[in-house]
Amino acid sequence: MDNMDNNESVEKVSASSAELLADVLKDEKKKLEDKADDNKDKKKKKDKKEAKGTAKKLKHGTMATILTCVFVALVVLLNVVTTMIFDRYPITIDLTSDKIYSVTEKTEKYVKSVDTDVLITVFASEEAFEGYNSYTKQASELIKNYAKLNSHITYRFVDIDSNPEIAKDYEEKPSAYEIYFETEGEADGKKIKRTKSVGLVDLVKFNDEFLSQMSESGYSIEMLTEQYGDMNVLYYYGSYVESSNAEQAFTSALMTVTDPNPIYVTFLTGSSELAQLTYFQSLLEANGYNVDSIDITTQDIPERTDVIVVPAPRADYTPQDVEKLSNFLNNDGNLGKQMIYVASYGQQETPNLDEFLDEYGLAVGEGVICESDAARYYNEPCTTIIDYVSDNYDQDMHTDSPKIISTLCRPVTVKFQEQGMNYCEAYLSSTSSAYSAMLSVNSSTGQIAIGDKIEKGKLNYAAVGSKAKFTDDNDTVYSNVLVLGSEALLSDYYLQHNRYQNSEYFVSVLNGMTGKTTVKGLTIQPKSITGNVFDINESQKSKLKWTFCLIVPVCVLVIGIVVWVRRKNK
Repeated sequence: MDNMDNNESVEKVSASSAELLADVLKDEKKKLEDKADDNKDKKKKKDKKEAKGTAKKLKHGTMATILTCVFVALVVLLNVVTTMIFDRYPITIDLTSDKIYSVTEKTEKYVKSVDTDVLITVFASEEAFEGYNSYTKQASELIKNYAKLNSHITYRFVDIDSNPEIAKDYEEKPSAYEIYFETEGEADGKKIKRTKSVGLVDLVKFNDEFLSQMSESGYSIEMLTEQYGDMNVLYYYGSYVESSNAEQAFTSALMTVTDPNPIYVTFLTGSSELAQLTYFQSLLEANGYNVDSIDITTQDIPERTDVIVVPAPRADYTPQDVEKLSNFLNNDGNLGKQMIYVASYGQQETPNLDEFLDEYGLAVGEGVICESDAARYYNEPCTTIIDYVSDNYDQDMHTDSPKIISTLCRPVTVKFQEQGMNYCEAYLSSTSSAYSAMLSVNSSTGQIAIGDKIEKGKLNYAAVGSKAKFTDDNDTVYSNVLVLGSEALLSDYYLQHNRYQNSEYFVSVLNGMTGKTTVKGLTIQPKSITGNVFDINESQKSKLKWTFCLIVPVCVLVIGIVVWVRRKNK
C-alpha cells in the first residue's frame, strides 16, 4: 500500500512537473510569439515610416522638379517676350556726356506726332555705316531712336552694290552712305513719292572760320561736295568739323517729306554779302524748310520759292535785280510771297534797294541804335536788348516775354501804318531813351567810339511792310517784306545763345508769314562728338566692371547656396 501511495505520489509529482514544464514552454513560446509580433509591428512601423519618408522625399523631389521646370519655362518665355519687345522697341542707355545718341525733348515730341508712314533707307550695310566714323555711328543710333519713338517710321540698311535694283527706284541714283527719307501719297489722283536725301556732309557742321575762308575764296561746302563728293570732302576737310548736324538734318528731312505744303526759301547772293547766315539756314532746315541759294546777278528766282532772303549785300542791286524782287513778290498779281531783307552798318549806299523798300513804306536809316539805359545794353551801348517785341506771329514762342539781342543795328523807319492795301508795322523796338549815332573804330585798339546823336527816342530794329489783296472767296492774301536793321539779329552766335530767344522768334515769325505749322519752339542745337564711341568716364567704367564681374556672380552664388541648404534639410 505504501508503495502504491508512493507511486501515486511520484506520478502526481511527475504530472505536475510536466504540466509546469508545458506551461513554461507555453509561456516562452508566447513570449517568443509576442516578441516576434513586436518585431513585426516594429518592422511594419519602420517600413511605414520609411515608406512615408520615401513618399515625402518623392513628393518634395517631384515638387522641386516641377518648380524647376516651371521656373525654366518662365525664364525662357520671359526671354522670348522681352526679345520680341526689345526688337520692336529697343532699349538703349546713352552714357555719353552730351547724350549724343539721344534726341532732344522737342525733337522727340515732333517725331511722336508724325502720322505718315516714313521709310528711311541708308545706302550702306549697317556694319559699314556705323563703322565709318563717330558721326555716322551717332546718325545710325538717331535713326533707330526715331523708329523706336514712332511706329510710322521704319528704316533699312541697303548695300548699294549688292542691291542695285533698289537704287533704280529713285530719280537720282543714290550714292554710297547716302540716307533717303521717303513717303508715298496721292495728289490729284496720282501716286507720288516724296523724298529728301541726307549726305555724309549734311551730318556734320564745319566751324565758321573755315566756312568764311571758303567763302572769301569763292567756294562753299556745297560746291565742293557737288564736285568731289561727300566722302572726299570729309577726308580732306574733316579736321574742320566742330559738331554733329545729324539731328537737324534728320528732323528737317522728316518735316520735308511729311509736310503736305513744303516751304522753299532761297538765299540771294552775288552782291558781296556781308553775312553768311549759315546757322540761320541750318535753323530753317531743321524746322522743315527747303533751303537753297542762287546768284541774283545771273539767275532767276525759282518759281517754287516762297521766301527770299537778301543777306546784307555790300553793294547795291542793279535795277534788273530789283525788278526780280518786285516780280517775285507780286507773283503775277496773286501775291502770297515773303521776303527778308537784312541791312548792315557795313553796307555801301544802296539807292535802288532803298527805292524798292519805299514801295512797302519802309526805310533803313543811318547810324546804329544805342541805349542810354545801362540795363538795356550789354558791354557797349550799341549792343542792345530789345525792349518791345510785337505779338504778331508769336504762335510758336514758348515764352510771353522773349529776350531779343542785337548789335550795330541800323534804325528801320515805318513811313505809314496804312495806305490803301499797303500796311506797315514795327515788330522790334527800343525804349524811348534810345538814340542813333554814327560809330568810329580805333584802328590800333579796335575800341568803338560812339559819335554825336542823330535821332533820339523810340527806334525800330525790325519792321514789316505788306501788300494785300482780296481773293474771290473774300479771303486776304499778303506779300510781306520783313526788314532787319542788322545781320546780328540772325548771327550764328545770337541764334545759338540760350539766354536769348532770337532763333525761336524769327522762326515763329517766318512760320506765321508763310502759314507753316510746326512744333512749338522746336529748335535743335548741334552736338559735339569727341572721344570714343562709348564715351563713359572712369567712374562709370568701374561701376559696370564691379557690377557684372563681382556683384552679380556673388548674388547668384549666395542664392544657390541658400536654396541647396534648405532643400537638404527638408
